[in-house]
Amino acid sequence: MVFLVNLYTFLIGTSRAVYTALFNLYLKSQHLENTVIGRATFYYSWGLAIGGFIFASLSDRIGRKKTILLTIPIYVAFGLARLYNPSHVFFLYLFSFFFGFFDTSVILPTISVIESSDEKKRLRNSNINFAIVLLTGVIGYFGAGFLARAFGLGKSLVLSMILALVAVSPVFAFPDVKVYKKTRRKEKLTTIQKTMLSYYMISGALVSLAAGVFINFGNVIFYDLFAFSTTLITVVLAVSQLSTALTSLFSHKLTSKYGYKLTLFLVYLGVTVLIFTMPLFMLNSFAFSLAYVLRYILINIATPMYMVFCLSYLPKSSLATYSGLNFFLNNIMRAMSAQLFAGLSKGGKTDYNKLFIVSGLFYLINTIATLLAFYLMYRLSNKENKKGEGSNNLADGKENVQKNGTEQLSRRGRRKRFVFIREKRKFNKRVNIHFHTPPTRDRFNGVNWKKK
Repeated sequence: MVFLVNLYTFLIGTSRAVYTALFNLYLKSQHLENTVIGRATFYYSWGLAIGGFIFASLSDRIGRKKTILLTIPIYVAFGLARLYNPSHVFFLYLFSFFFGFFDTSVILPTISVIESSDEKKRLRNSNINFAIVLLTGVIGYFGAGFLARAFGLGKSLVLSMILALVAVSPVFAFPDVKVYKKTRRKEKLTTIQKTMLSYYMISGALVSLAAGVFINFGNVIFYDLFAFSTTLITVVLAVSQLSTALTSLFSHKLTSKYGYKLTLFLVYLGVTVLIFTMPLFMLNSFAFSLAYVLRYILINIATPMYMVFCLSYLPKSSLATYSGLNFFLNNIMRAMSAQLFAGLSKGGKTDYNKLFIVSGLFYLINTIATLLAFYLMYRLSNKENKKGEGSNNLADGKENVQKNGTEQLSRRGRRKRFVFIREKRKFNKRVNIHFHTPPTRDRFNGVNWKKK
């Protein structure tokens, strides 16, 4: 399953990278201003947010395979539709929305890798899949430059959508993954799970808002600031992807040595400092390119760590639903960043000094939120451990298992099992409660309770 997902990721990722690298430049070639480009990205991000949430939840019911086969052909159709006469901005915005709405090329492969891996291999497999995504970016960006030179921007974008259709072929070989059925009883989250879910949503939204400027408009930034050619822009973007792909393969060693919490906090802090100094790097194109690559490396090696760390705390039966909600919020924030970019673009020019300062503020808030969330996790864990050690209440148990008329309640604190044996009598019922000590001990105490 993991191999098939990685193969699909490679093909669809290459298609996506070519399309992403060239589309904004295609709009530039049609003499459209940054305001129009920003709003087109705004509507695309809204479509991505709404569609990602809907189809992630739908995939919990009908399966990942059917969801991908349903959405990708429609995604390709709207990707081609928005190439036709983009000067009609109404249709450009409309087609951009639906292009994003049916784009499930990012969220579903990520979910599939996480849920099909055991706990020990989850981060490693996620890093490999993420490295493949970045590698496809390298191939896609390099390929975009050569394709644009050989065939032109329009034809190259059409070829990228044809590749997206070809990418569906491995999906037919996907096994029918077990679909989780809805139960009448609502799933209750513990306090720690609620805290982690809140952090998962807030941090993802803040990072998406801050990084959306670079994700959506990196090619435009290099074009505006330094008048880079299409080939040179795609080379810088490809180097960013390649460097990140190489470092992400070894990022799991950082978490094994320093832990998820410290690693994530230091990475977010480093990115915050770097973004605030970006206006200084604008003085030199080479220095700015290096800073751009470094920012890309840092924030993207943190992404699989953040996802695996947060999702490991949440129930597997609702994994796609929570991921879809996170995807929804993230893309709303990217839409806001697109609107911010359009708002700071007046008279055909963009105030990049303000843009980088505002982006840095969002990274700073995320760093503070990360530190606060980890502190709360530490306090809650200590509180829960104390309850487990000192309480004798049956409600402190972790699991309830019922089999053949016997209920067994296992507790996190003392290793005692409460076995309830109900004996039916003719006139009354007697319940025998036995407290079994751990296997290392030989004694046990029995108490007989008679129910009146």
